[in-house]
Amino acid sequence: EKEQALLSMKVCDPAAGSGHFLLAAARRIARDLAKVRLGEDEPAPSQYREAVRDVIRNCIYAVDKNPLAVDLCKVALWMEGHSAGLPLSFLDHHVKCGDSLVGVFDLDVLTEGIPDNAYKPVTGDDKQVASAVRKRNKAERSGQLGLQPVDRKTAPEELAPGFAELAKQEERTPDDVHAKEQLYERLRAQGSEWWKYKVACDLWSAAFFTPLRSTDGSESELVPTTDTVRRFLAQPDAAHGQLVGYAAGMAGEQRFFHWPLEFPEVFAGGGFDVVLGNPPWEELQPEEIKFFLAIGAKEIAEISGARRKAAIERLSKTRPGRANKWELHKRGIEALGKFVRESSRFSMTAVGKLNMYALFAEQFRRLLNGGGRAGGIVPDGIANSATTARFFNDLIKRGALRSLFALRNERFLFPGIDHRVTFCLITLGGSDMAFANTEMCWEAWTVEDIKNPHRRIKLSSEDFSLLNPNTHTCPIFRSRRDAEIAKAIYRRVPVLVKDGPPEENPWGVRFRQGLFNMTSDSHLFRNRAELESQDWHLEGNILRHGSERLLPLYEAKMLHHFDHRFGTYEGQTDAQSNQGKLPELSEEEHSDPEMYPLARYWVPQAEVENRLAGRWERGWLLGWRDITNVVVFRTVIATVLPRVGVGHKFPLMFPEIEDNRAILGLFGNLNSFVLDYVSRQKIGGTSLSYFYMKQFPVLPPDTHDKPCPWSSRESLADWIAPRVLELSYTAWDLQPFAQDLGYDGAPFCWDQERRFLLRCELDAAYFHLYGIERDDVDYIMETFPIVKRRDEQAHGEYRTKRVILEVYDTMADAIRTGKPYETLLDPPPADPRVAHKDVREAVK
Repeated sequence: EKEQALLSMKVCDPAAGSGHFLLAAARRIARDLAKVRLGEDEPAPSQYREAVRDVIRNCIYAVDKNPLAVDLCKVALWMEGHSAGLPLSFLDHHVKCGDSLVGVFDLDVLTEGIPDNAYKPVTGDDKQVASAVRKRNKAERSGQLGLQPVDRKTAPEELAPGFAELAKQEERTPDDVHAKEQLYERLRAQGSEWWKYKVACDLWSAAFFTPLRSTDGSESELVPTTDTVRRFLAQPDAAHGQLVGYAAGMAGEQRFFHWPLEFPEVFAGGGFDVVLGNPPWEELQPEEIKFFLAIGAKEIAEISGARRKAAIERLSKTRPGRANKWELHKRGIEALGKFVRESSRFSMTAVGKLNMYALFAEQFRRLLNGGGRAGGIVPDGIANSATTARFFNDLIKRGALRSLFALRNERFLFPGIDHRVTFCLITLGGSDMAFANTEMCWEAWTVEDIKNPHRRIKLSSEDFSLLNPNTHTCPIFRSRRDAEIAKAIYRRVPVLVKDGPPEENPWGVRFRQGLFNMTSDSHLFRNRAELESQDWHLEGNILRHGSERLLPLYEAKMLHHFDHRFGTYEGQTDAQSNQGKLPELSEEEHSDPEMYPLARYWVPQAEVENRLAGRWERGWLLGWRDITNVVVFRTVIATVLPRVGVGHKFPLMFPEIEDNRAILGLFGNLNSFVLDYVSRQKIGGTSLSYFYMKQFPVLPPDTHDKPCPWSSRESLADWIAPRVLELSYTAWDLQPFAQDLGYDGAPFCWDQERRFLLRCELDAAYFHLYGIERDDVDYIMETFPIVKRRDEQAHGEYRTKRVILEVYDTMADAIRTGKPYETLLDPPPADPRVAHKDVREAVK
């Protein structure tokens, strides 16, 4: 019984390559099989090899779309299972060439009909032809044949006995292997039940890929529609030669793979017991640079943005051969994307930018029987990306996620991948399995790290709901202590926006991905040299020509914490440009309130106003850097800036409340160490998008109306506002910001020591407001190694942590005794004595 149980296991790698995972699986099962057969812990090599051969014959299934990879996989399995005196096994029924993601997965679609969206036009299609075919298909879906669906019976169960017979046949001689091959060919021969379903599935799938053109009408006649499939199933012996041949050709070209037909004996039993592998990690979208480099068109690949697109458009006249190759390349990817989105096979991962790994993860799960397990190696985006959020959420809700272990590639476990990439070992259960907790480990570098009990964390579905209530995506905890601190924070502090219904959005905040897309809006951008040659002149960092004004287009790299003058394009070197860096304004330059950073581009003021109309009436903006990660100096970098153009990598937020002092509290909160610490438990990639920001714990507006815990004679807003104001208002171009806060004086002097103390006071305050104990404050500060290293280089100690803890302790004494906290600063924050002396009435 144990031997039969082992040999009845069905193990599949749907992106098998040359079969490494399957070889490991075969060895693992064979060791146990040999022990069971012989009752010995160390079977002889010959006995072990025969066990491997039997496991490969009975248990191992492989699919790959690359024919060469399939051949290599077979060779590897033959070599692994070779036993002296026995022929090579027949593997064609288990190791197959095909696209695991393209084809029919559920035979019910044959009677439901082809989706109307299969006829959406892609590159090269005629929109009128597409519309006509779509209308015809829609009518057919509800027409006469639609009212009398073909009885497809239960195809896997119907076909399974014949294919199951293959497993029972011996392979002791070459004649045995030949007989098995002949049986396999008979089961799939033209005219067989298997063949009938195969052609119907090919016709159904071909509808998504068939060109929709009106050249001479012949191509449109070959477009399979719902009635095409139904008529064939009703009368497969009728004359369908042209359509059958066309579908067969399309199936070969696209490598359609119909899972219930290719492995009917497995699907009759509900699916595979084990699915494993390392699927491709590629986005399904045309990549201009990669494509044109590959065909030797370097001169096009190296052009940037809109200019490259214009050059590609001109190819139809200048290099029609290249243009045709590009059109075919785009068409192939677009048609595949259409199938993925519209075939209903990938209901949870066909979202946003399509990525192969996400589609395969959903496929892994669907291939399992109720009690099966799936294990894969995928990027960490599977757990924390917006495009996989629905899939991951479903895993959590159903208790299907058994474990997730994330490793950074610092030790180059994958030699060809950047050391900063994080990948996951993810294990899922079948539909009959529900796990109370998910076991996790993040930021491991080795398998030994994963085994460390202090690194292993268990989270329940309730924990996921608490920590990421909108998406239920996965937090990234590097230790158990991180998990406990984060959960405690979320129990005390609400998220910035909890999606509904009903929505919980105490700040009334709305978002926009900057104001200008740096690629698609580039036709609006003007550069300084071009404009100055046309008699435009610079005033501050605004270009004027008579009554016309062009505003600078700020990019994220120009901005930093409480600093809208961090970087400038003025004086940028080629080396800095190649590294994506900008010259930073010196302390002396920051000390000049009329020193403004120069942008790379300028945009019309009217266009800025048009994009802000109805969203935001204040004379300043609030946003944060999109590009970030968890191993840099700081992860969340927010600031206020003038009402100017803003690139899409600096998202903006618009709080819909009238109290500007409370908004200062929100701004200060975003730049606090405690919120930064939480953000590092959330962000897996390099983008801090809305869906991350919405789920950060942020103090609500009414917190700022309450008495300050360490200075009860003033509200929290009264205590925070002057500190944030002094840090932010350092140049005249933010005068509207200062005036909205009731301050009409000059900008504040840039004093590094004062700025340091102001930020330490704010950080200590937010640690108290978040309810963080002192030992945990100490621990949290140690999770910012770059801050610590810079401090030690400059001061010989971790000065930031020391001062924050000292202020924290003083505040704690004030809270306990009721004696108000006394600031470290003299003069106090935002005192006019620390402002510039040349006060102006206004700055235009």
